[in-house]
Amino acid sequence: MPFETQSARDLLRSFPEPALVIDHQGGILFANVAGERLLQPQGIEPGTSITAFLPEDERSRLRPLDWLKRWAESPDAPELRHVHLYCAAASGSTIPVRVRVGRLNLDPPCYMVMLQDVSEEQARQHETRQAQRLASRQLAISADAILNVDERLKITYANAATHTLFGYPAGSLVGKPLALLLPERFRADHDKYVHAFAAETSPARLMGERAEITGRHADGTELPLEASIAKITTDRGQVFTAHLRDLRERKAQEANLRRALSSLSTIFEHALQAMALINPDGTVEQMNAAARQLLPSGFNPQGQAFVALPFWSDDAQATRTNLTEALDSSMQGTPVRQAVGITMPEGTHRTLDFSLTPVLADGAVVAVVAEARDLLEDV
Repeated sequence: MPFETQSARDLLRSFPEPALVIDHQGGILFANVAGERLLQPQGIEPGTSITAFLPEDERSRLRPLDWLKRWAESPDAPELRHVHLYCAAASGSTIPVRVRVGRLNLDPPCYMVMLQDVSEEQARQHETRQAQRLASRQLAISADAILNVDERLKITYANAATHTLFGYPAGSLVGKPLALLLPERFRADHDKYVHAFAAETSPARLMGERAEITGRHADGTELPLEASIAKITTDRGQVFTAHLRDLRERKAQEANLRRALSSLSTIFEHALQAMALINPDGTVEQMNAAARQLLPSGFNPQGQAFVALPFWSDDAQATRTNLTEALDSSMQGTPVRQAVGITMPEGTHRTLDFSLTPVLADGAVVAVVAEARDLLEDV
């Protein structure tokens, strides 16, 4: 059949999208196959009011016919892209639809109504909003400072931790240059680094892969930071995401630990009784000055088997066997204390009160402390 002779009804009937024609009183004059499939698969009786396919709350919320007439005068209004109605289908379900309306210049006028089921679209939008809400919440409560920077190195997003870390009011960093958060002497080199990273194929540099960086607080204080950076290509260019971690507390803890270890090392080294720290494999990890005096001059005990050190009795083999048994017992978690005879480097004989004390961590022996007390010279 030539196109010129194709009837309007036949054309509408072949439309893949649901289509209705209604009169000026809201009665349905025609529904194509897709329209009936959407609203009432068994067929729509001519003259049925359009309101029959609106849920009760929609009927009370708006006047459908006035709404359709209004949008028929502005079929391309931008807001129509975001306006949805809800239809009550024959199955009892409620279907969200996007509506386009055209006025047919007849006397009296009629209206063509095109419907688009947006159920899946709304479901996707809902999932996207939920994911965005979750991501936004996670970013907001993150202890790390997180910020996004565009290709011009302007800040496009900064979470609450970023503002707190750098001392700026909430929301005030967006639109500001990234250089604001860096000491002036580092700005040029940092810009070069970011541009070089943009040209690389690697999508990210994680914490631990980069050297420590220095940030600048709003009051001018410099901040030691650990950073990771990632890049994402969007239709508006590359976006760089930086995760920044404040290292001040960690550095303070490390300094305190170093001081504590230094104090313990000083106490260990200058203790009057002979002391040694023995590894789980029986080798010497560390030995203090009092213990080293029991060894030949210049002898380095570190890494040597403790039971084989040259300061035991004349019967070296028997003493070694005895100490091996004692050390094995202490490695199983049992403290040992006994008298041990030694021969001093100058040939004198001594007896010492000797103990092995296991050091436990999570129930396992990680070291043994050997001590010698009350050295008594044999007479």
